[in-house]
Amino acid sequence: MRCIASPSQKGRSLNFKGHTLRSSETLLKTSNGIMCENILLTEEMQVKITDFGFGKKIHGYTDLSSTYCGSAAYAPPEVLMGVPYDPKKYDIWSLGIILYVIVTGCMPFDDSNISKLPKSQQKGVVYPENIQLEDKCQTLIRELLQFCPSVRPAANQIIKHVWLRENK
Repeated sequence: MRCIASPSQKGRSLNFKGHTLRSSETLLKTSNGIMCENILLTEEMQVKITDFGFGKKIHGYTDLSSTYCGSAAYAPPEVLMGVPYDPKKYDIWSLGIILYVIVTGCMPFDDSNISKLPKSQQKGVVYPENIQLEDKCQTLIRELLQFCPSVRPAANQIIKHVWLRENK
């Protein structure tokens, strides 16, 4: 498991956890590549999402996409397996990866062998032994990282999650 953030960075990042979801909800675009490196935080603690090079404008119902884009570390299993996917559900998966990184400082899955990554994703996340997380936080991460895309929540459901409401 690769850790990428220091504890001080994690603490600062926690201040914007709910806002990332609200921002992506109002864009009416899917990014197909939300990742930590594309999230900026202003001095006023406002979240800015960047890099919509592969983004799609949403017109009502989302068409399935077959374009592979983004980083394998943030890609959902259906993309890695070459199955046409819902770009909104891709972004939800990516938000789950980002939340995991924010609260642990580590990536949840080893992406050094992309062909084995979907099997690892299907098993679910394992948390570092030295990290204690609230059950409600773990539940939210589990919901975002559902292997089956149809079970992943929509953004408007995520922002109502009890863990985000209790920790603003």
